[in-house]
Amino acid sequence: MLFNSYVFLFLFLPLSLIGYYLFVHLGKGTAAKLVLTAASLIFYAYANPVYLLILLGSILFNYALCQGIVYERKRTGGRRAFCNALLIAGIVGNLGLLFYFKYYDFFVENLNAVFGTSFVLKGLILPLGISFFTFQQIGYVVDVWKGEAKVCSFLDYMLFVSYFPKLTQGPITVHEELLPQLAGIGKTRFSSERFTAGIYLFTMGMVKKVLVADTFGKAADWGYSNVGSLTGTDSLLLILFYALQLYFDFSGYCQMARGLSWIFGLELPVNFRSPYKASNIVDFWKGWHITLNRFFTRYIYIPLGGNRKGRGRMYANLLFIFLLSGLWHGAGWNFILWGALHGVLYLFTRMWQFHRKRVEDGQPVLSGKKKKSSGSVSAGRIAGTFLTFAFCCCAWVFFRAESVSQALAVFERLLHGGFALPSVGLMEGFNLDEFWYILKLAHLDSLPFAQYYLGIAITIGTLLVVFFAPNADEKAERFRPTAWNAAVTAFLFLWCTFSLSGVSSFLYFQF
Repeated sequence: MLFNSYVFLFLFLPLSLIGYYLFVHLGKGTAAKLVLTAASLIFYAYANPVYLLILLGSILFNYALCQGIVYERKRTGGRRAFCNALLIAGIVGNLGLLFYFKYYDFFVENLNAVFGTSFVLKGLILPLGISFFTFQQIGYVVDVWKGEAKVCSFLDYMLFVSYFPKLTQGPITVHEELLPQLAGIGKTRFSSERFTAGIYLFTMGMVKKVLVADTFGKAADWGYSNVGSLTGTDSLLLILFYALQLYFDFSGYCQMARGLSWIFGLELPVNFRSPYKASNIVDFWKGWHITLNRFFTRYIYIPLGGNRKGRGRMYANLLFIFLLSGLWHGAGWNFILWGALHGVLYLFTRMWQFHRKRVEDGQPVLSGKKKKSSGSVSAGRIAGTFLTFAFCCCAWVFFRAESVSQALAVFERLLHGGFALPSVGLMEGFNLDEFWYILKLAHLDSLPFAQYYLGIAITIGTLLVVFFAPNADEKAERFRPTAWNAAVTAFLFLWCTFSLSGVSSFLYFQF
């Protein structure tokens, strides 16, 4: 079930809210959690009931492991041998499930190519959100093993894993963020300000997804379906359009998920913080998929030694994390190459930062402050932001392309396709009916190149929002219910609902 669908907006969500808040109002926290858990399982099973069996099996397996670790620790007085075995079983079992559904065909396909074997591919359908709920449960099992998390009730654990706003695309929550909130359901007071702010944030996210991302998605889909006929201009625009589509698609989902949680009186961590404003790739990854980066840092990078075993080991750990991140995003060499590109640039950036710090530390100090040229810093930041954005746009080509060869074909057309006016097929998706009607009223539709006006205006407007608009999560934190805010939110919500005829899934669903 999609957030941006009629069945979710006008059936699932209202019924879930009514049932949930009925029991919250009566102070029956367990009943309220049962309603929210049932709603989450229905949400997940809507696309394919078989997915639900996989999810439930995974929940039962991990909860039993956690109970076993705690029981064994109490029984043996802290001896860890069997607990270690349970931890290994948990990690292997979770990764085995993920490997089977997500990577089996990729592994067998490459095995056949290298050794000339003829193992049959299974053509498995990837269960929604399996990468997210698998990683979240691995983190919880590790935290229980380390003694940092207590084993909660089975109902709380099931809701912790299956909570529908974050189930299929994250954020990847940790125990200390969500479990205390779940334990407090039915005990906390209803906040009308938080509820209305949640509606506002959800609506802003839906605007990003339905009105912005899906519009750029039409152009990106056309371009990647016609790579062989692209001109250099088309290729350049295609690279830009997909970067904007993915940005607003994922940003929109993160804000819709967080807004939904506010509506239910809960809080999810911020998972997206204006990453295209970053002036280097290190800062970019502080704003893109924040909770995934936290998972890799907390459960892989630090256990591998982090930065505690010398620079060489640190760089090797970082590169491994980026390769793993690429593989996590998709079973394909294009994703691995995408991760490698980010990893290599990340390493060079860290090297440069260490070098610059050494140089600055060696400079003479005047009045307790290091010399800085405000003009050069500003110019350097602008240049850094532009170059980081350009790199990310180009790297996203490997992320979007169906294969490495298709990605290289896009760059080949960029360099050798020649420059001309953009193809009509690439730009026609921007000519939305509501805006085209305004052009007709103003008699602009008969002017030369009228078919490009809306595409140019939407692209420029979107870029201005990306680089200069305030962060939507921060605006939502300051939101106050007023007549004006209510009118604007209602207008945008209605506009989005009238635009749902071409409903599309979120891009991160495939991960």
